[in-house]
Amino acid sequence: MKYLKKKIVLIPLSILAFLIFVVIVLDWIILPWYVSAPEFEMPNLINKHKVEAINILKSMNLNPIEQGPKFDENVPKDRVIYHRPRAGTKVKEGRRVYLFISGGDPLLKSPILVGKTFRDAKITIERLGLKLGEVENVRSEFAANTVIGQDPEEDSNIEKGTIINLKVSVGPRVGMIRVPNIYGKSLTEAGQILRSNSLKIGRVNYQVSPNLVPNTVIDQIPSEGKLLSVGDSVDVWVTKAKVN
Repeated sequence: MKYLKKKIVLIPLSILAFLIFVVIVLDWIILPWYVSAPEFEMPNLINKHKVEAINILKSMNLNPIEQGPKFDENVPKDRVIYHRPRAGTKVKEGRRVYLFISGGDPLLKSPILVGKTFRDAKITIERLGLKLGEVENVRSEFAANTVIGQDPEEDSNIEKGTIINLKVSVGPRVGMIRVPNIYGKSLTEAGQILRSNSLKIGRVNYQVSPNLVPNTVIDQIPSEGKLLSVGDSVDVWVTKAKVN
């Protein structure tokens, strides 16, 4: 019990002693140093490059703190938009100076170019203030002159002037046939359509359907638009009547 009472008395005394110590340090050391520290007039750093502004402040024994970037189309990238304290303010050595730095034009979203013609993609790039970079021509199942790839990818955050590289289709290689749509056709009609496109019926799979006429195509693999070589086959799923 005596130990507890002693502890209760010692804690407030310790806190009081600490506060007295802090006051003495402030009164005898920190405040006299601050009052006697050299005083400068804050220079105007607006529109200066951040490297130059930081060097000026360090030469004055001030402490530059970089803030940003803040996007502003009217102030070039890496230039000081404004600072705190403002120009003309009296400051002392060691004072923190906050520099708000421009990030240049606001970021854009990379446009969706895949699926456009090369001409339309080029117009879009130029309209947004971007630059067309490398154009790689590749063979693909897509129609010739169609954009099939882009870098940076769509919806990426980019700056004005960013270079956009494209992959453009030159069409399929010679001898490739685009699969026609035979969905909903009779098996006979489907065979005729495929033969007219230099293709043929492959595996025929039957599926019971109470609503459709027997031998109606309800699915196909490969699907419409895919590329096959001349003479390749297309597997089909056709309806059949339910056996009682």
